[in-house]
Amino acid sequence: MRKLNNNQFSIGLIAVVLAMMAWTCPVAAQYLRSSYFIDGAQYRLQLNPAMAPSKGFLHLPAIGYVGASVRSNSLDIDDVVDIIKNSDDDDYFASDRFFNNLKDTNHALVNVGTDVLALGWWHGTKNFWTINMSLKVNGDLNVQRGLFSFMRDMRGMEEHDYSNYTRDLGPQELNVNAYSEIGLGYTRRFSDRFSAGVRVKGLLGVGNANLKVNRAVVNTRLQGIDPGIDWSTAGPSQLENVEGTASVEVDARLESSFKGLVFQTTPQGYIDELEFEGKDMGVSGVGAGIDIGVSARVVDGLSLSAALVDLGFIKWSKESTTVANANTSDLNFDSENLGDIIRFSDVVGTGEALNMDMMRLYIDQDGAKARTTKLAPTMVLGADYAFSSDKLSVGVLFTNYFAHIRNESELTLSLNYNPSNLVGLTASYSPIVSGGQSFGVALKLGPLFVGTDYMYLGKNTKCCNALFGLSIPLGARGN
Repeated sequence: MRKLNNNQFSIGLIAVVLAMMAWTCPVAAQYLRSSYFIDGAQYRLQLNPAMAPSKGFLHLPAIGYVGASVRSNSLDIDDVVDIIKNSDDDDYFASDRFFNNLKDTNHALVNVGTDVLALGWWHGTKNFWTINMSLKVNGDLNVQRGLFSFMRDMRGMEEHDYSNYTRDLGPQELNVNAYSEIGLGYTRRFSDRFSAGVRVKGLLGVGNANLKVNRAVVNTRLQGIDPGIDWSTAGPSQLENVEGTASVEVDARLESSFKGLVFQTTPQGYIDELEFEGKDMGVSGVGAGIDIGVSARVVDGLSLSAALVDLGFIKWSKESTTVANANTSDLNFDSENLGDIIRFSDVVGTGEALNMDMMRLYIDQDGAKARTTKLAPTMVLGADYAFSSDKLSVGVLFTNYFAHIRNESELTLSLNYNPSNLVGLTASYSPIVSGGQSFGVALKLGPLFVGTDYMYLGKNTKCCNALFGLSIPLGARGN
């Protein structure tokens, strides 16, 4: 049994998914843009099913393809980890460096994936087939600067007049989706200049959760309080002379579909703990998906391509679904009620990015029902121009990732060297997501492939990924 307490709740939904998959992987990349223009690299099939490699392949578990990614518009990699962990050991939010890096709205995306088994082979000269079984986890997080302003306020980092204090924390959202796909792909080479591909996928849902905070506001009308009080350490002696009222108002909703995930509640009835029963793990939903793509050499040297991948849905069963709503009616505090101000101090001084004591999520016993969620598709547009007998090329790749909370676009520029079917090398630059502060490289050396779109440059890195794969080569395309 895996148990997650209140201080870990914000990572709980992600951690349970990773535990279910027995996944222990460093930060890498679910789709590697830098692989797209390397001839013979089968990993570009993930971005466009029309891009068949020159040889067949076999992927074995854990080594054929492993990957994940972490990306943010403002937060460093270490900051994202701290937020997800709800880490208050070092009060990361108290750092001026952290706070000054924040935007009004801050996003983070996490993707993890691996092939359990994948097989690709040529049938004749025009037909390339693939079958695969893969595991994927996608998560995105949206937090407002106002949340961290409030957390800093509660640490006494700035003085406030608590006789008339109001802090709007802004909307927050956390979304996690985990599933297994079983796919059948087909690429048809109509000529040396044009090919098209499609992959159809059956989806088995491991779990899905969405926590959405529409509104969170804290108000105080308190007298006799130190304007620089640290509410996390305030004791009875600091609070005994406080008079007045305070309130916390939250509008939030949690929808979760996980078999084997049990929500534990406090004596007051709100959620504060998760228990994962591995023996009860199972398929929580079923669905379907499709990838489609085309590739054409329009004139000598110039090739264009386009694809839409991961277009699909999963329908989650009523039996695996739990719905909870916030009810903060008991978070009104009055100094005339014995212990109310100490209780207020306990609620607001936790130092947690997603504070379950503040959200007061109560399970809706009648709210569970079957629900349907969409996958996060990716649109791909590519162009490359080859010269020097097709061994050297320059490429431009545009991708748009339609995540649950927001879209993420990226433009990748690359210089590609493909001296043979055994060797390929790419140097790339992606200016949008990384803010122009990162570059990538990819290398294909026989059956080995390694690469990154966003080179890890230390703890201040906002985007980091890599991909590793070791395949068993099969027969080449016939003549």
